[in-house]
Amino acid sequence: MEKDVRNNNYVKSQNPYNNYKGIINNDVLKLYYQFIHLKNLYRQGWLTHIIGLDAENKVESVADHSWSVTMLCTSIIQKYKLDLDLEKCMKLALVHELGEIYAGDFIPNQVSKEEKHRLEEEAVDTLINEASFENDFKALWIEYENQLSKEAEFVKQVDKLDPILQSIAYGVKPKDFFKDEAITIPCLRELLDEVYSAVQ
Repeated sequence: MEKDVRNNNYVKSQNPYNNYKGIINNDVLKLYYQFIHLKNLYRQGWLTHIIGLDAENKVESVADHSWSVTMLCTSIIQKYKLDLDLEKCMKLALVHELGEIYAGDFIPNQVSKEEKHRLEEEAVDTLINEASFENDFKALWIEYENQLSKEAEFVKQVDKLDPILQSIAYGVKPKDFFKDEAITIPCLRELLDEVYSAVQ
């Protein structure tokens, strides 16, 4: 396990874009070699505060988390027949951590919310500046960050639910580490109640 020289995060390996910058020209490839860095970036809280550094080959990456949130959103919307735009929710879930490619994964209270937002927006801009084609990545990221739609609000709550569910997969009691007051949507509370009852 090594540390990212830019943000001191634990990573599986350094950003692969460093190897291809200036060599590849197609902007889809430029984006690809940047956003796959989320596969290399461990979710820092598991290593530094919950499970421990010896769990490096066991804990999820940021990309793993984004995929889990996307699948969870999709499953919940379909099961509970929620009046939400499924495609938009999937896209929001996929892009919600793009800023971590360069800013890194912050644990709670590591920096202020304002500083975290600023650093992540700069990181998203760095990524998007490599694309000459029209895309909605930044607009979706802003929509999520600023909670500008009911879909963004839903995905944000699922983003809070996911680590609680993941903690159980790691054998960790979620109430020891996570607060759930921000999770208010009834079907999400139903899932929480079932999970809590299963681990007590």
